[in-house]
Amino acid sequence: MERNFGFFLAILGLFLGFASASNWNILNQKKGKYGLQITLKNYCESWRMNVELHNIREFEVVPEECVQYIGKYMTSTQYKVDSERTIDECTVYLYTSCDFKKDGKDAWIFDVDDTLLSTVPYYKKNDFG
Repeated sequence: MERNFGFFLAILGLFLGFASASNWNILNQKKGKYGLQITLKNYCESWRMNVELHNIREFEVVPEECVQYIGKYMTSTQYKVDSERTIDECTVYLYTSCDFKKDGKDAWIFDVDDTLLSTVPYYKKNDFG
């Protein structure tokens, strides 16, 4: 009898664990680890920033809750300003770190990937998801 009851509790525990995991959603999370109120905008901004900093790697899709936010950002003036600032900082770095001879033979070689190509058309085509 005790064995059957233990087996029943184990199955019940697994069932409740799966049921609660399948219902998890960022919108249900009200407070962060440090007592901060987490809104959907906060969460999505944090996710975007951590992807850009490469703290989040090898993600396959934008979290469903953040698709609209990411789309709005990538088509915004802020995205263009952020991109221009990145270009300016790269230019300053190259001109202060590289010794150009200015003899017409200086060359820059780029590995053409998403660093040089805009991913905005790809994300637009896939509804930013």
